[in-house]
Amino acid sequence: MNFTDRLTQLGLELPAPIDPLGSYKTVSISGSQLYVSGLGPFENGKPIIGVVGGDISLERAQEAARLTMLMILSCVNQAHGLDKIDRCSRLTVYVRADSSFTQHPKVANGASDLLLALFGPDKLPARSALGVHTLPMGIPVEIDSIFELK
Repeated sequence: MNFTDRLTQLGLELPAPIDPLGSYKTVSISGSQLYVSGLGPFENGKPIIGVVGGDISLERAQEAARLTMLMILSCVNQAHGLDKIDRCSRLTVYVRADSSFTQHPKVANGASDLLLALFGPDKLPARSALGVHTLPMGIPVEIDSIFELK
């Protein structure tokens, strides 16, 4: 089964890929690795904004991480084609959170669980989940990633 069929089977649809918002490439390929710049969550064409543990619940933050991963996959698909991807090998998940919030890894699961469903447990990435004070545009989650090419 190819990647597009797997997305359909899971009831998922990729959003339109985002263009860079500055002087960088969204996706850069070096050797057998594909690097994706930090991206955030969009819903209905607009960025989701807020502070996790403040005006955004854990569940909404997990959804924001899942939407971010769908955007990442869309950009990867546009740049190289998803069927040429073996796996995601690394995620760094930045969570804009209230100072008392401590469940950053649970937020990151919103992205990792999507990768688990698409690639399986043997191809889960290494991951870091970090709390930060601010992110561009006021988004609650930003994720950068590295993928391995087939």
